Amino acid sequence: MTRGRHTAGRPSLRTRLTPRRALVAAVAVAAVLGAVIVPPPATTTAAWTDSERTYGLVGTSRFTCGTDTGYAAAASSRFARGSLAGTDLDTVAALRGADLARTRAGVVTAVPTSPAPTTDAGGTTTFRNPLSVSAGSGLVGLDLTGLGTNLPVGSAGALNQFTRVAPTGTAAAASGLVSDSGGLGVTPTTPSTSLPGPARIGLTSVLPATTALDRADLTVGAVASSATLDGCRALESRIWGDGSVTGVVRDYGVAGLGLELRSPAVAGLAGQVSSTVTSLNFAAAGLAGPNGTISGVVKSGVLGTVTALTNLLSLGSVSGDVVVSGLNLQAAVDPLLAGSLTSTDGTVTITPSTGLVRVDLVKLVGPTGGINGLAPNTELVLSATAMNSITASVGGLLDGLTSSIVTALKAAVDRVNLDVALKVDLTATLLGAAVPVLRVDVVVKGSLSQVLASPSTAQASVTGTVLPVLGLGAALSAVLNGLLTPLANSAPALVGSIATLVTATLVTPITTLGSTLSTTLAPVVTAVGALTARLPSALSLRVNLRPDQPGYPGGVVTTAPADKWSTSPYQVGALRVALSAGATTVTSLDFATSRVGPVSTVPR
Repeated sequence: MTRGRHTAGRPSLRTRLTPRRALVAAVAVAAVLGAVIVPPPATTTAAWTDSERTYGLVGTSRFTCGTDTGYAAAASSRFARGSLAGTDLDTVAALRGADLARTRAGVVTAVPTSPAPTTDAGGTTTFRNPLSVSAGSGLVGLDLTGLGTNLPVGSAGALNQFTRVAPTGTAAAASGLVSDSGGLGVTPTTPSTSLPGPARIGLTSVLPATTALDRADLTVGAVASSATLDGCRALESRIWGDGSVTGVVRDYGVAGLGLELRSPAVAGLAGQVSSTVTSLNFAAAGLAGPNGTISGVVKSGVLGTVTALTNLLSLGSVSGDVVVSGLNLQAAVDPLLAGSLTSTDGTVTITPSTGLVRVDLVKLVGPTGGINGLAPNTELVLSATAMNSITASVGGLLDGLTSSIVTALKAAVDRVNLDVALKVDLTATLLGAAVPVLRVDVVVKGSLSQVLASPSTAQASVTGTVLPVLGLGAALSAVLNGLLTPLANSAPALVGSIATLVTATLVTPITTLGSTLSTTLAPVVTAVGALTARLPSALSLRVNLRPDQPGYPGGVVTTAPADKWSTSPYQVGALRVALSAGATTVTSLDFATSRVGPVSTVPR
């Protein structure tokens, strides 16, 4: 077959096509060839040099972010949300958040309706609904009053709730210790002096009952979160970009987390010690004076030395004085009882005056850099090892406190000065009458630490003088002179007798106090151990909560946009506290939650 010829019965292509069909086929071929020859532009927002965008069959649209208006936007903030012992906090009017919504037509709705939102000349609406620290009053297990103390100058309050929407498609929300413009007041560099006190969540409902600890709270320092969404940028990325989330910024801050336990036994330490100090002061007063117990020991010692050699003499009058000075036991223990004790790692602090045992959970279970700036949905794990360390620290601190009290009291006794200057007259019966015939001067000077030392280092002397008495007789005179040397040699024994008296009067009661305090405090350590052993299964703590990110409790929560011209909502919560009794979650509280979006527009 030659070129141009056709098989019989088969017309050529040219003869088979009508003119109209030929035209359509030619256009189709040209379209295919054009699609092959001319590649489409890259699907990235960076490839565009102007604000025109195309998508599917909607034609050409123009996005000028920051200038375009007519967007619908929503924002919401809640300082506290969730459930508390069966109470849904969203139903508690005093804890109502701040919800703000704007339609494409510019209709703005705020919930609650009071206080009223404000709208500036450009159409941006701001809504603030700060809470009072008494907002949680009446709710068992939640105390927010601490957040109202020590507020930094210029602060909008630790329970602020802020929202903002704009016609250009931006939305912002912030909650907690934030400024009136939505800025976080809790950052990793915020000094503690610029932070308020903590809120408290009761733990007694999920922990073992005990009389040794009458209160157990989780303390939550100032918290804050913020979220902003540039809806125009987010839609631009979604429709024409790579689909990544663009134009969303979320942040959070938690100033501190801790445990606060109260022990009546620890709070009662000051009373126990003060009672002992009062008894010791009374006993010390009984040591002094010419008729005090030290004077009695001196008289007995002198008479005992003489009686061992002769029975011709009897005890006569005693003059002089015994002075005990410088005893200040209460001042020795006041700093211990009024101050605080902290473990070497800084995680546990005990304040005896209040009976409070505080545990810094950030130091104990948080990473080295603190608990701010962590990955979304980070759980702070209360490991058994960490909880055991609390018990060990409490036991060590209470043992140390007991030891310090005993040591301080004994040191105070050691510093006491003793000045004995007594004259003891011994009498003999002459012509039927008792006549003083021998005067014994007893001198003991020094601190009680010198008196109590073995051998004693106190200054001590016993000196006898035969009194001039008419009719004394040579025989009796010889007896009296024979007593002078034994009396002088009795000084060390006499000081030893005084030391024994001081030990029984002052030192032994102090030692007994130490044993009593140890016995009193032992149940506290046991109770702390039982509590901390329960915590890993009863208490869950998470920071930087983001429902759209992996690790969110219960699984990732995704909210699909209504259409391709709407963004998803984006949320962040500073802290979630969950308390469980067995398999039942009793309380689940989210602090400082901020939510922005969705933002939507119409095809352009």
